[in-house]
Amino acid sequence: MCLVFFISRLAFSQDKEQEGIGTQEVLVVKSYTPSLSDAFQIKINPKIPDSLVQSSKSLDFSIKEIPFISTYQPNKATPLKLKKRESSIPYNTLFSGGLGTMNQMLLEVSSVYTIDRQQRFGVHFYRDGFKGKINNALLDGDQSFSRLALQHNLRSRDYNTHTTLQFKNYIHNYFGLYDQEWDPLLISSLDSKSKRNLFELRTDWNWYDFVLRSIAFQVNHTADNFGSSEQQIGLRSEFNFEISKDNLNANLLANGLNTLFKDSYFEKTNEQYTYGILGSEFQWQRTRSDLKLKLGAGFAYVAGSVQGVNSILYYPKVEIVYQKQNTTLTPYAKALGGVKPNSYRSSFLENPYVSPTTMLRPTYEQFNAALGVKTSLASVVNFDLGILYDEVDNFMYFQRLPYDVQNETDSYRLSNAFENKFASVRFYGIKAGLRFDVAKNNFIHFETKYRLFDPLEDQILWNIPGLEMAWEGQLTWKDKFVFTFNGKAFGDRSSAFRPLFVNQQLDNVPLVENKLPLFAKSNFHISYKLINQFDVFIKSKIASKGLNGRWAYYPEPSFLLLGGILYKLDLQY
Repeated sequence: MCLVFFISRLAFSQDKEQEGIGTQEVLVVKSYTPSLSDAFQIKINPKIPDSLVQSSKSLDFSIKEIPFISTYQPNKATPLKLKKRESSIPYNTLFSGGLGTMNQMLLEVSSVYTIDRQQRFGVHFYRDGFKGKINNALLDGDQSFSRLALQHNLRSRDYNTHTTLQFKNYIHNYFGLYDQEWDPLLISSLDSKSKRNLFELRTDWNWYDFVLRSIAFQVNHTADNFGSSEQQIGLRSEFNFEISKDNLNANLLANGLNTLFKDSYFEKTNEQYTYGILGSEFQWQRTRSDLKLKLGAGFAYVAGSVQGVNSILYYPKVEIVYQKQNTTLTPYAKALGGVKPNSYRSSFLENPYVSPTTMLRPTYEQFNAALGVKTSLASVVNFDLGILYDEVDNFMYFQRLPYDVQNETDSYRLSNAFENKFASVRFYGIKAGLRFDVAKNNFIHFETKYRLFDPLEDQILWNIPGLEMAWEGQLTWKDKFVFTFNGKAFGDRSSAFRPLFVNQQLDNVPLVENKLPLFAKSNFHISYKLINQFDVFIKSKIASKGLNGRWAYYPEPSFLLLGGILYKLDLQY
């Protein structure tokens, strides 16, 4: 009975549920999405149930000996020790001074001020010299040189300029008297000093990538204590044109000179020289191959009353070099003629005992040719050997002037001064140069030249040596010690001796030839760095002993010694 009731009750409830809308719960399981924090959880090594675990095997191997390799023993090098690098201080100011024998005094001051990233301004002052008589001469042999320079430099991406304004002063003495008896009253009343003052203004402009490559302009003014004055102007511009893969180089030149001497030596009247030189030079250049060519020519027009040369002059500008890779021999041929203006300034810079009244003419070098070969061994030993040839109009040399018996005041009228003389000359010669590049900033250079002169007229080229030598070098050690030297030597040469007679005519004094022996002089400079800001140095000058120096009866001090100190600092302007 109960069973029947339960079954009927269950059937009734099912019929009632079918009368409405049914519902069902569904459980959705989302797939695993790792979070960022899961990436930093400690991973657990997976364990595979019933996996077969094997123990690792040990590998045994032997090295086969090779006789060559087995003899090698590694170098037991020690690690490098670090050294503290010293800070680099940009010193912009230098002070240098020293004292030496024969009352020598050296003073040098220089400073550079950086205006901005493109401009700099510099000041430089230098003074050096000695006092006293040389070889017991009757007159003083004092010499000194002073220089004050102002410089300005401008740099940019396209060009740079450099301008220099200089004031120079040269003091020498006409002390080269003949070795004979002189009137003591005359000697005591003379002032033998020659004081020459120079003013120079020069500006250089250079363009990096432009047809006009450079312009150089210079103005000189010279005056002395004898009333002489000279003005000189020079201009040089360089152009470069690219033609295919070659270049055409062109130069335009201009020089002007005006010199006034107060008293000519013989006529004792004003003497003036004025002339100008206009010229141009062209060179076609091909340097891409082993055979490097620079072929061209130049011409010049000489304006003014100038003797010894034509108004229009031509000369070659040729350079041929054969330089093959991996070869030590480089043959070359050159012919670089030109016209050189001679001035009072250039004359006394070569011979300080030239008279303050002398003849001036330009020199015309027709060929200035050289044929030779250069060789280099491991870029250490460099040798240059060549032969020389040239034909020169107005070749300049120095001839001794006669004694002026009527003179009582001018110290250069005692047959102790020189005048410029000019001649047409043909010469042949040979030159040799040897250079050792030992290391960076370490070199030794020797050069010698021997020439045979053939004047077109029967005359003697006074004071022109056939043999000339020059040398220079620099040796450094650990950025502490620096040794530099330079020097020159002049071989045998003829000197004009002027005999002294009573009541002799000034323009009718004979010339007697004297032979001067070889003369050599050299300068040495040794400096040692104590600390970054202080250096000590020694300077020395050595010259051949004797009655004559480079010029007859003008000996030079056989030994001069000077010691000093150099101080460096960085001034903040």
